[in-house]
Amino acid sequence: MKKALLFLKIFFSVLIFIFLCYRVYNDSDSFSMALTTYSKNYEVILLVVLLMPLNWLMEVFKWKLSIKDLVQIGYWQAAKGVLSGVALGFVTPHAVGDYFAKVWSLNHIDRKKALGPILVARASQMFPTLVFGVISVKIFMSQFQLPLSFNFNANNLILLITGSVFLILLIYLFFKFGKKRLRLAYYFELVKTMKLKIIVSLFLYSFLRYMIFSIQFLILLSIFTIDLSIWNKFLGVSFMFLAKSVLPTFNFFNDLGVREFSAALYFEAMSIPSGPVILAGLILWLINIALPALIGLFFVQQFKIDPV
Repeated sequence: MKKALLFLKIFFSVLIFIFLCYRVYNDSDSFSMALTTYSKNYEVILLVVLLMPLNWLMEVFKWKLSIKDLVQIGYWQAAKGVLSGVALGFVTPHAVGDYFAKVWSLNHIDRKKALGPILVARASQMFPTLVFGVISVKIFMSQFQLPLSFNFNANNLILLITGSVFLILLIYLFFKFGKKRLRLAYYFELVKTMKLKIIVSLFLYSFLRYMIFSIQFLILLSIFTIDLSIWNKFLGVSFMFLAKSVLPTFNFFNDLGVREFSAALYFEAMSIPSGPVILAGLILWLINIALPALIGLFFVQQFKIDPV
């Protein structure tokens, strides 16, 4: 089963790489035009760079808040844990290095208990991804007139959000009142004692981070004449987020290529050239992932590493 899953991930990753190479080659004129446009509008890239610290600051708040019942840490220590997590997650499957780096950044005898809160914080980031992602899939599939049983209206949106909240509440109650004989119960002791106020705050910070990332991408696209509403452009970002979360790809530099592939797929369905979209995705990856990962490398060596 593991070999089959690995093969599937490699297969999808190769397909995505081939698709991107083909699109860049086939649409080289728009790609060159986009490159020239960015070189003449460097202030747009600078603005996106300035928003990058705000993006990761939301993650710093989440990390500091999620482990407050285990250990109180300052913002600087929290920032080092987050950035080192980006660095290790950059080159590890499913970004598992992020978990270990954050645990190793703590000076506490029971620091392994931080794994549970880390999972909760990461799960909170999936909430806006799923809500907006489902809407974007509906819009995307409607462009190809493909059947989809989900009809987008206010009632179904409320149902989707309510169902997601209910599922998260069930998971929370399971870890709070579930059987303590679970094999991994030790790692989830903090989850069982987490206050609802903290859970809500984690989801709020996750939503804010989601919006900041979306704004960054929209800013990068703003210098091109794209005949789409802001809402449809935003859904393109949502489609990209969802694809990164659910596609079974082999981790390569924090899923480099998956964002660009999914964004190009969505915008091409809207009759938008892929060149500017692919380039915008690459620039955003360099700013939001590669640069923080490079900074995080300087902190990893300071941590006391032990098996988790």
